[in-house]
Amino acid sequence: MPRESFLAGAFVLTVAAFITKVLGAVYRIPLYPIIGDQGFGLFQMAYPIYGMVLVLSTSGINVAISKLVAERLAKGDARGASEAFKSSLFLLGSSGLVFSILLFAGARFIAESVTRDARATLCIAAISPAVLFVSVMSAYRGLFQGIRRMTPSAVSQIIEQFVRVVTMLVLAVVLIPRGVEYAAAGATFGAVTGAVGGLIYLLWVYRRDDVPRLLGYSQSRISIPTMAAVLRIAIPVSMASGVLGLVQIVDMGIVPWRLQAMGLATRVATAQYGEMSGAALPLVNMPTILTAALQVSLVPAIAADIALRDSSHMVSRIRTSLRLTFQVMLPAAVGLFILADPISRLLFGDPDIAISLSALAACTVFMGLQQTTSGILQGMGQLRLPVKNLLWGVFWKLLLTTWLTGTIGIKGACYGTVAAFLVAGMLNLWSLMQRFGGILDVKEAILLPAISCVAMVLVVKGVYGLVLEASGHSSLATVAAILFGAVGYLLALAVGGGLRKEDVEMVPKVGPTIARYMRKIGLLR
Repeated sequence: MPRESFLAGAFVLTVAAFITKVLGAVYRIPLYPIIGDQGFGLFQMAYPIYGMVLVLSTSGINVAISKLVAERLAKGDARGASEAFKSSLFLLGSSGLVFSILLFAGARFIAESVTRDARATLCIAAISPAVLFVSVMSAYRGLFQGIRRMTPSAVSQIIEQFVRVVTMLVLAVVLIPRGVEYAAAGATFGAVTGAVGGLIYLLWVYRRDDVPRLLGYSQSRISIPTMAAVLRIAIPVSMASGVLGLVQIVDMGIVPWRLQAMGLATRVATAQYGEMSGAALPLVNMPTILTAALQVSLVPAIAADIALRDSSHMVSRIRTSLRLTFQVMLPAAVGLFILADPISRLLFGDPDIAISLSALAACTVFMGLQQTTSGILQGMGQLRLPVKNLLWGVFWKLLLTTWLTGTIGIKGACYGTVAAFLVAGMLNLWSLMQRFGGILDVKEAILLPAISCVAMVLVVKGVYGLVLEASGHSSLATVAAILFGAVGYLLALAVGGGLRKEDVEMVPKVGPTIARYMRKIGLLR
């Protein structure tokens, strides 16, 4: 069965995640005028509950499937890999069915006691079947990730989001004459049709490529010991997701309180918290699409290397992933910092967001580092270590956020978040360096990107000033500065020898051709 390199897989997942996020942002523009603020409020009430139930039913299991399948296939145990998939599919299907029924049956109770609006009952009931379909889809995604074919997972994400968006807009228009709660429920039902669409695609690829025969699916069986092995992997991974949720809870509980303790009015404190959590943090998170994809791709790749005892190959993967993490996250952080004000004006029309954005910019680097190193450690079987290190990060965030927010305002809360991921990411990196020694090439991963960032800053400042002076439009100047800055950074990195042939070749279809041309003109080594 053809497999993708972990770099190619990460690239495909990155593109899919970007398209999915764009679709997820765009649908709000036409949906809001259809269902209005009340409908949108009901729509938004259902998703946090759905997300919580989904974490309980699926979180961590797809990572467990990919790890076990990769390990067993590396040892030539196709039947064992199929057993891991079949047992996990039974586990996910069963839990998904139970949670779907419970969510549907308890929709009215949840609406009245949690959201405090009985009209949310329809939305919660409408989204409940999605838990089952997403749970089953997670099993197939885990399988394809385990056999190191990320394209089916990536395409299924795009199909899921596209079908979801189309369904929510169509049903919202059709049902709005019956009332805003029906229109909101119709929009919420898009999660169900989206999951069905993504699952149908994965089942088609599964049959088209004859995966059952290649894995010996008919000879395998559901195994209780295998399900126990899946849970031993899944539970620590789920705990890591829970710890990340703690970061949001810490902010929600402490930041407005400490801002008010400084003397800010409740309205102002809430607004500043919203600027940080609702605008600045999502922007800081955007570049980590790459490292999130790397994390998914690294788990089965590292697990296979461990199973084969191929330490040299594993170390090479670790070095490459760390180098790419810094080479992408450093310029992203610098760009967000120097363009914090114009980006805030361009996207939100609110320059006040720049206060939080500039303070959070460095977090991009450490979030990316935490994700990449967590994927490496999970692939190695060190499942509890990333959780423990994240807890240390949350501990320092709790202390610093409480102290600094009451001292210097909203920037203090931002610095607390930076500290959380700095501690977690560096502890993960330290654990890897203790085991493998010099796995971080300081010159390629830090010095060359830092020098290239200096060139990028000069380009960004120059282009922004020139375009602003020529056009008088800050938005146009911002977009031009971002585009030219990215090109300037890549050229500086290539001239300095920081780009490698395999980095460019990972781009599907056109990558090898671009790499050959760049080598010809001396930009690649």
